[in-house]
Amino acid sequence: MEYLQHDLKHIIEKYESNKRNPISFDFKTSTQSILNDKYKRDNRYIHHIHYYPGRIYHYIPLYLLSLENFASLDGYLLDPFAGSGTILLESIINPIIKRNSLGVEINPLARLISKVKTTPIDCSKIDQLMTEIYRGYNQSLDLCSYIPVYKTIDLWFSNKAMEKLAKLKSSIENLDVSEKYKDFFWVCFSSVVRKVSKADPYIPPPVVLKIEKYKENTKKYQKLESILKQAEDPDVWELFKAAVGNNKTKLEILYDFEEVKSGEIKAEIIWKDAKSIEKGILSERGRIASNSSKPVPSNSVDIIFTSPPYLTAQKYIRTAKLELLWLGYSEKEIIDLDKTSIGSERISQRQESSILGVSSIDSLVDYTISKSKERGLMVYKYFEDMIMALREMYRLLNKRGYVFLVVGDNRVLGRRVDTYKLLRDAAIDIGFTEVVTMKDEIRTRSMITVRNGTGGLIKDEYIVILKKGS
Repeated sequence: MEYLQHDLKHIIEKYESNKRNPISFDFKTSTQSILNDKYKRDNRYIHHIHYYPGRIYHYIPLYLLSLENFASLDGYLLDPFAGSGTILLESIINPIIKRNSLGVEINPLARLISKVKTTPIDCSKIDQLMTEIYRGYNQSLDLCSYIPVYKTIDLWFSNKAMEKLAKLKSSIENLDVSEKYKDFFWVCFSSVVRKVSKADPYIPPPVVLKIEKYKENTKKYQKLESILKQAEDPDVWELFKAAVGNNKTKLEILYDFEEVKSGEIKAEIIWKDAKSIEKGILSERGRIASNSSKPVPSNSVDIIFTSPPYLTAQKYIRTAKLELLWLGYSEKEIIDLDKTSIGSERISQRQESSILGVSSIDSLVDYTISKSKERGLMVYKYFEDMIMALREMYRLLNKRGYVFLVVGDNRVLGRRVDTYKLLRDAAIDIGFTEVVTMKDEIRTRSMITVRNGTGGLIKDEYIVILKKGS
């Protein structure tokens, strides 16, 4: 049930009349109503320059950042879990008020995508640069150093696929052009990797395709047979060329925004750890230089808008494993990233739980540990990390600022977990005040809806709006 009085006061009144239960809200319909002719659907095609799992529904930040209630909050917006940059992009191209934005993200592939989708480039240069890449692609080189060192690489790619990917990688590496253009080509290169692999296209974390299990579905089986056949000798260059053409068209949209084009309004990826945020330097292929990082001052951002990782739901790093390998990240780096990601299932057996001090969370931890120590420790570590991240948000937010948390629900060991309630409880314990909680049915198919019977079905996204203090 949508609610079309576009004012925070009226939304809160509806929330109170609903006994402070989350109010259903159709963000897409509401966005089109409030923005009318100011909304251009074409501007959102940039979100699709590269696949990324669990991407936030862009209508949520588009709508909320357009409300007049937040117009005076025109300083920095921070997204501590930036993912592939949906909120960052919506911040800098908002049709009502454009805000400079800062992003923090642990996944290097996501950092790369975020940078490219929010950085204007002169797209007229792309065709000339493609000529140079093609020239390099056709040269005979020693390609061994360009193929990832990974013990099972031949399970994922045929020899011809590896040779062609290595040729393309070497050509992009040797391109004499500024970093922002090279990163554009790296995104296009990365988008090809999975397409020429032997990975099952229907499972986001890469699993070697075994078509036998699809035999009962004739149409799907025939499609997968064709995919496996093409993977033996894929046309890497044509796939790359198509990705470049599509993404060039999408990124041309950024030039329609004068403030973004001139650099007056911009998005920056600044760090990798939401629990302790600093400002580092983002370099090529999503790497962050931390040796010259600087602290981010307290009370320095007006809005924090983010969609935290799901509780035991999304395998963000593992989903990007093949792309990260070809972008130059080592197997050890990828494992370390997976271990340190919030919501990771890689938990040390030496990990112990303790009291977190939020009764609703401690109760869930006790329940899950009593059923399964392994699962219980995953839940404990998730909330321990999220409490640290919420404390960091509290430090960085100014006294008149707001936090928008977009959170999905879960099932853990057969029990429904209202993650939004638990994070809200933790935020209130830290010193935030709840303003209102809304919910919208999840429509994006980039979500994993069934996760081996452990994470449950994610049906709704909850939007918890908080403010600092009372």
